Amino acid sequence: MKKLNIAAVVCVAVLFVSCGNVQWHSDFEEAKAAAARQKKNMYLLFSGDDWADSSLPFKENVVNTKEFAKRYGSEFVFANIDFSQADYAHSQVSEDATEEERREAEKIQDEYKEKELLARHCNVQSWPCAFIVSPQGYVLAEISLDAEKYSSISVEDYCAEIENAKERAKNLMQLSNSLNHLQGIERAKAIDEMVQNSSRSHSYFLKDLILEFPSLDPENETGRLGDYQIQGAYLRSLDAFEDGSDPALPFDEISKSADLSSLQKQEALYMAAYALVNMSEIDFDRVQAYLEEAYAVDTQSEISGEIFQALEGIKRYSEMASASQTAQPAQQQSGN
Repeated sequence: MKKLNIAAVVCVAVLFVSCGNVQWHSDFEEAKAAAARQKKNMYLLFSGDDWADSSLPFKENVVNTKEFAKRYGSEFVFANIDFSQADYAHSQVSEDATEEERREAEKIQDEYKEKELLARHCNVQSWPCAFIVSPQGYVLAEISLDAEKYSSISVEDYCAEIENAKERAKNLMQLSNSLNHLQGIERAKAIDEMVQNSSRSHSYFLKDLILEFPSLDPENETGRLGDYQIQGAYLRSLDAFEDGSDPALPFDEISKSADLSSLQKQEALYMAAYALVNMSEIDFDRVQAYLEEAYAVDTQSEISGEIFQALEGIKRYSEMASASQTAQPAQQQSGN
């Protein structure tokens, strides 16, 4: 086989970018790995090419142009998470499908589940939309744009929006980079500053940092230990919903922590009950027990009224469900 000239390959690669073509990753984790290797931020685009009216025009008129590639081709790693209805249609197979067809359909279903989860974590509200993401996978800024403008915006105007987003992202970028050199309580303080300056809509991407915080500040020198135990419980509860495990358990565990204030303990127990209520099969006795324990912590707190109302409501609902179950055997017996 003829060997390639390395210099020629480099020239081709440079030409590839300068001619208006950038490499687009369709998998977020692959793009994040590439961003980490290249020490670049990621430009993350969500699109719906065959159903969102402005999606294809935006790509054709802006991000797939030579001008855009010349401006940002060497600055970002590019990822496009496209929700194609045509592709998703292949996840549905007929009853007489072959084993290979079924495996391929399941693969597509799994890929779409991952994409949908990523879109939820990014709090995607319109299509298309884009974000600047750090090499570590933290959302640094959303490139804000009214949905209707995507189909008509010029490359120049869109580049200006990216520059604005980069300016907003500077502080988080600096904090993210500083984490590489910090340990102990100083790292905990930097994590806290980063979390405080990040959008709550994208907090899931800071999950590893949030879960790490308690181990960095076990003596609560920052006064923020309880806050991070609560935040970590929310994130672990979300994961539990995804993997089918007990979503109330993370809140139950931290409710016993001595580092929580009474209000935080109430919140933890209340959210344990709330998590159970959102399950397909509700354990009313367990929900009621959590609510009663939460209310008993402090009957005069700012959330005690809300907890009391929830408790009364779950009691009524539980009684109705119990009465319905009791009535069914009696009706069946009378029918016989």
